[in-house]
Amino acid sequence: FLKKLNRQERVVEEVKLVLKPHYNKKRVTKDEYKDILRRAVPKICHNKSGEINPTKIQALVEAYVKKFRKKHKVGVA
Repeated sequence: FLKKLNRQERVVEEVKLVLKPHYNKKRVTKDEYKDILRRAVPKICHNKSGEINPTKIQALVEAYVKKFRKKHKVGVA
């Protein structure tokens, strides 16, 4: 159980590391930041390989940011 928790914390830190610049540049709102974190972490934790690959995490988070920005533009326009 402790190993799982430790792994999840590492994943959270990796996701935050990638997501923080987008939040600071106002590309995502606070709620979107939380939502992306909530969606990405379980997805990464439950992957088959069990590895924490920073490159793949970055790609996943970038895709979420792109998705949310697109949704945001459609909602505003």
